[in-house]
Amino acid sequence: MPRLIIISNRLPMSLEEQPDGSFSMKQNVGGLATAIGPYHRSHHDCLWVGWSGEDPADHTDEEIEAMRSTYKKNRCIPLFLSGEQVAGFYAGFSNNTLWPLLHDFSHEAVFDPNTWETYQQVNQLFADALAPLIRKGDTVWVQDYHLMLLPALLRGRFDNISIGWFLHVPFPSPEIFRSLPQSRDILKGVLGADLLGFHTVDFVQNFKSCVRQLLGYEMDDSGHITAEDGHTATVDAFPIGIDYNLYRRTTRTSLARAMRRGIEEQSGKRPGRRYNTSLSAEGSAAAEAATKSGSWWSHHVHEELPELTLAQSALSGKNSKPNKVVVSVDRLDYTKGLPERLRAFERLLEKYPEWTGHVTYYLLATPSRGDVETYRKLKEEVDRLVGRINGRFSLLAWTPIHYITRSLPIKPVCGIYAAGDVALVTPLRDGMNLVAKEYLACHDGRDGALVLSDMCGAVKELTEAFIVNPYDIEMTCEALHDALEISPEESTRRNRAMQARIKARTAGTWCAGFLDALRQVSDPGLSDKRLRMDQRNVLLAQWAKANRKLLLCDYDGTLTPLVRDPNHAKPTLELRALLSRIGTEPGVDLVIVSGRSHTTMEQWFGELPVSLVAEHGAWRSDYDSNGRIWARAENIPDAKQWQPAIEELMKQSVDRVPRSFIEHKADALAWHYRTSNQRSAQLERKQLLHDLREVCTGLGLMVMENSKVVEVCPLTTSKGRAISSWVAGGDYDFMLAVGDDTTDETMFAAMPEDSWTLKVGSGMTKARSRIVGAAALHRLFGYLIAESEAGKAEKGK
Repeated sequence: MPRLIIISNRLPMSLEEQPDGSFSMKQNVGGLATAIGPYHRSHHDCLWVGWSGEDPADHTDEEIEAMRSTYKKNRCIPLFLSGEQVAGFYAGFSNNTLWPLLHDFSHEAVFDPNTWETYQQVNQLFADALAPLIRKGDTVWVQDYHLMLLPALLRGRFDNISIGWFLHVPFPSPEIFRSLPQSRDILKGVLGADLLGFHTVDFVQNFKSCVRQLLGYEMDDSGHITAEDGHTATVDAFPIGIDYNLYRRTTRTSLARAMRRGIEEQSGKRPGRRYNTSLSAEGSAAAEAATKSGSWWSHHVHEELPELTLAQSALSGKNSKPNKVVVSVDRLDYTKGLPERLRAFERLLEKYPEWTGHVTYYLLATPSRGDVETYRKLKEEVDRLVGRINGRFSLLAWTPIHYITRSLPIKPVCGIYAAGDVALVTPLRDGMNLVAKEYLACHDGRDGALVLSDMCGAVKELTEAFIVNPYDIEMTCEALHDALEISPEESTRRNRAMQARIKARTAGTWCAGFLDALRQVSDPGLSDKRLRMDQRNVLLAQWAKANRKLLLCDYDGTLTPLVRDPNHAKPTLELRALLSRIGTEPGVDLVIVSGRSHTTMEQWFGELPVSLVAEHGAWRSDYDSNGRIWARAENIPDAKQWQPAIEELMKQSVDRVPRSFIEHKADALAWHYRTSNQRSAQLERKQLLHDLREVCTGLGLMVMENSKVVEVCPLTTSKGRAISSWVAGGDYDFMLAVGDDTTDETMFAAMPEDSWTLKVGSGMTKARSRIVGAAALHRLFGYLIAESEAGKAEKGK
């Protein structure tokens, strides 16, 4: 069976040596491991290939073999790189050259031909390690900038696999990327993939511009790029999400609660170790005594120690600010904008001195690459700024910045998030930035304000945040002040809008969406008219703005996958809940348009808040809480007059094709052969079609071919006619029709030009866009519901 093979620089698990010399596995914490790890763990046919983090020179052959065996039990294939290889490949070309260039920091890039040579060698090592693992039909998913040559290396060896590549960081403009001496080699390397993924549409456009200017390859508006060897790669955006429920649950753990409580007590937000004035009792008494004295000392002590004046204001009731907490969680990296953010906080205390003593900034900055001079200087600058601000503004019982420079596990990090009244997330450049989403998940359904840089991908989804240019210190200061001043009701309203989106756009849906798209672009029958991310964004925006919305959906093959036995296609509880949820949205009319009998439709969907069309339009029922009434279409031939002759022909086919059967409907008959031997069934199908068409001529009947079904129904019925009353008379400002087979083509043809039509699966179609399957439609419906929830939150509902 085809498998998924994930390739990344590091594996999602690390080794821990036990006292007896054996090894155990520990799950790594990080964006990639969190995003794809659940898929890897739940799919037993999925392998993960990556660097082990171990130098083979440090271990015996027996230890290396023991490590391989331990990894293999967890379906991981480790590579062992030497210290020299790691220095050139990882620390050198990946992090000293590609990382700064991709983040628009070209002045930090180091161009060393030796590290480029090592980068090539290690990419080749990955290709060599994969060669014996790959089987015909496998899907290979390459991750990030460390392995940008690998797709082309694999394409040169294998022409019968699907290759995807995703970049987890930004992609720069041609003006920056072309400064890389090996820029053309890098572009050709990733274009060996079938699908190239980026976080945002902007990054996609940057990449396409680079390909156009540096390689001169042909491309079209659908994101298809044709290389000089004829291989076609597709480029699109796939914004990554988080495991929302993981962060929401973790916030409620005892360790996270303890961290939150400690921060709130320390900052004075709740009674505890620090009380709620700006000074200790002794300091307050000294301030009051100094104020009463008219001496020279009293005058000058207030100039030298302004906190005494602030304490006096607090004592007199002039400064009634509540105590607040600002949080940041980041790596110590020059792309994160930590110095700029500290200067903005310093400016806040200068410009709004009433916050002195009442706002505490908890900055968790995990050290990174301390052996690199740029990073050492960055840490020195951050250390100096923290020291300056604390020295300048600290009071006897209050320190403005609590600076933590170590890595913390997820539980205390969630406690920090939960304690923050404001999250200050202002990178100078970032691909997505999951910290902003993690903060919102830890504030599920409650207040808390987000100050967010406009230079990260997350800003496209988190539009209700306080958006800032991170280079603009004054702007960030004002946004921070506004975030501190915002009411709990207003911040909760904003958060609920953003939370609605990121609950639906999770790491799981990102992973499934990319793999669906890779399957789609790799299959000639599915690749045309693929619904791109820029189109999906327009669809969601139109839905969000519309007042009246019409959704028309086929059932079999559309809302649920096709199954061998039609009786096993009963909707799941999850699907019923999804349909009920979207059907109860204000202004939404949901219509299930099916070829199923009206009795089956009544049994399966009768209680749901949806309208139903059965037997391709012969029967219709609108939702009524008092009970459904089914209406039969007019001018339909009496089934008793024609069904016996048609049934006799179909019975002959049943006799000749084992496991085929006839489905009886009030105004249709269908011969099903999905579970039969397909060679004999196809031969019989041709004969049956010939015989049926001879009989149906002149009876007002038509013969339809669906997916492994031959059906006869009245000529006057069709899904297109059935939906006409809704389309023509509904006064809708958003319409979407979705179907999977030939019977749905009349529905697509009946839709207005400005509506949305989606074909599910392969085949020729009049629909304007295509998605790969029922699961993709479920995700799309989830996104629509999220936009509705966000809209209601914005309106305070």
